[in-house]
Amino acid sequence: MGQKSNPNSFQLSNKTAITSGSNHNTIEYSTLLKEHLNVSSNLISFFEKNSCLVKDCFFVINNEKSFVTLFINFFVLKRSKSLKHSGNLSVVDSDVSLFVQKFFNILSKFGYFSSKRLVLQNLNKIAFKYQKTFFSGEHLFLKKELSMFSKEIYFESGLFLFCLMNTTKNTSSLIAKFIARFFKIFHRTKKINKFLLFLLKFIENVNNLRFQNNKIKGLKIQIKGRFKGAPRSKVRTFSKGRIPLQTISSHINYSLTHINTSYGIFGVKVWVFE
Repeated sequence: MGQKSNPNSFQLSNKTAITSGSNHNTIEYSTLLKEHLNVSSNLISFFEKNSCLVKDCFFVINNEKSFVTLFINFFVLKRSKSLKHSGNLSVVDSDVSLFVQKFFNILSKFGYFSSKRLVLQNLNKIAFKYQKTFFSGEHLFLKKELSMFSKEIYFESGLFLFCLMNTTKNTSSLIAKFIARFFKIFHRTKKINKFLLFLLKFIENVNNLRFQNNKIKGLKIQIKGRFKGAPRSKVRTFSKGRIPLQTISSHINYSLTHINTSYGIFGVKVWVFE
């Protein structure tokens, strides 16, 4: 099989400007890597407890001035009932502002004051900017096909995620976390079949769009586990387009997420060919 390497070992070298000079040795690098993963995992769990899905969470260190910048990109899960007649992001913005204030208060207790550099990006605003482009005019059929799910709690978030996926890159982690969040809610109810049907419609329509030369050439979702408490695990696969895993030049964004349920652990794998 060959020698394997830990993918996290290159994380700090890519996203933080830590040099391998005389002041940094292997022991310090491993300690920084462990602390970095510990802090980022705690921040991600804090966002997820407040109905937010984190796409990226990393630190950037400037060695010249010793500045530390924290970047967090998050996606807010919306509720279709509260935003059914709003038509804007005012409700979401009010919730996010309270959440960000709570976030700053917690950071100040640990000594991380607002004077330090902190960058928060709400991905819902990016999706809301292009929502009319995707669900009007020649693409109006998309919303009609998904209108049967309009009363479900994942409908509004699914539409925003659909827009975000076609306008930004590296969104496989958001898709996997989105599936994991609602799959855990519905896995013991009859609504799980309707949610899986929503994923099927979602994938079928993603491959039919082209926006600013950023086309999703292929999308594949795989869910494995004991569906309905069956004694043996099964695999449900939803795919559309091509996923060339043997081609080195093709850019495929991959993500894996585990779901802890009463039926055991489910695995969600997402491949996006951009």
